[in-house]
Amino acid sequence: MPVSQEITVLYVESNPDIRKSTEHIIRENEMRVLSTDTSLNAYDIFRTNKVDIIIIDCKSPHGNGLDFVRHLRQQKLFIPVILTAIETDEKLLFEAINLDVSRCIMKPYSKDDLIEALKIAAKKVLNFHPLSSNDLHDGFTYDPINKSIASPEGEIVQLSKKEYLIIELLLHNRGKIIPYSLIEALVWGDKPMSMDALRTLVGGIRKKTYPAIISNHNGTGYKINL
Repeated sequence: MPVSQEITVLYVESNPDIRKSTEHIIRENEMRVLSTDTSLNAYDIFRTNKVDIIIIDCKSPHGNGLDFVRHLRQQKLFIPVILTAIETDEKLLFEAINLDVSRCIMKPYSKDDLIEALKIAAKKVLNFHPLSSNDLHDGFTYDPINKSIASPEGEIVQLSKKEYLIIELLLHNRGKIIPYSLIEALVWGDKPMSMDALRTLVGGIRKKTYPAIISNHNGTGYKINL
């Protein structure tokens, strides 16, 4: 299931066969990938490129993956990290938790394991900054604390869970068209989404606010209009 082509993954893996197959899965899910075989090279890539998610082997040559993550955290960089490992022990898992690693997956990992880890990391990327009260068009306001919409007349309308999830996803990515596949992954979760259900959800939000709040673009996704 595609995640988002707006996201760039820095992938560090010394085994060329594993690296090639994992790169394919990442691209297959419409994400950009920058790869290298050592954490030493990863520092240079990280300094010169926009990176949203990092996948790194905890036993990467020229400095293990945990050292790389520890350096990022010391620099106050809280980019989501997926750690890969051949084996884990209590010490490794404790260290990973302390470094706020998004997911630790065991080698050989399946395609489903990797995609699930990417989904979790993508949620952190797309919802990293907390929302404050947002002024919409026509005098409407979204309240992220109470998950409600206030009309110009002061009437408060409560949103359902899916309604506020899609509103917040679009607000976090204002100016961008969010693909249907990403909405399915982040709003519907593990359950399948039909286009009729999505149209019904958006239609309900429009009725509670105003018709032009969310627009459909070229049959690819939705964007919020602010």
